[in-house]
Amino acid sequence: MEREKFLKSVYCALIGIAHGISRERNIKIQIMIGFGIIVLAYFLAISKIEFIIIIIMAFLVPSFELVNTAIEKLIDRIHPDFDTKIGRVKDIMAGAVLLIVFLSIIVGLLILFVPFMTAIHLL
Repeated sequence: MEREKFLKSVYCALIGIAHGISRERNIKIQIMIGFGIIVLAYFLAISKIEFIIIIIMAFLVPSFELVNTAIEKLIDRIHPDFDTKIGRVKDIMAGAVLLIVFLSIIVGLLILFVPFMTAIHLL
């Protein structure tokens, strides 16, 4: 019985991810960029720990976007009318996503810039 509950939970989580990807443009873009960066990192032959960090950052951005989307959908369902205070909550969540995007860009540049420039013979 416990295994069935666990499998149902995993199934529901996968449905949630698929729903977010299929309906949210930003998540699609973030996943495509993340995948591209992971592929680039693989071919640049960076260290294992750096590669792990790149993977974590690539998953963190769309994960935050999924949380942001879920909170926005919940807020819209609970309070469909415009409200400036509720708008602030949405802005704060969007800001959290933006901070994670900035973090991932900084981390990506710190890890990948020199290997990339070396690979294209500019350093």
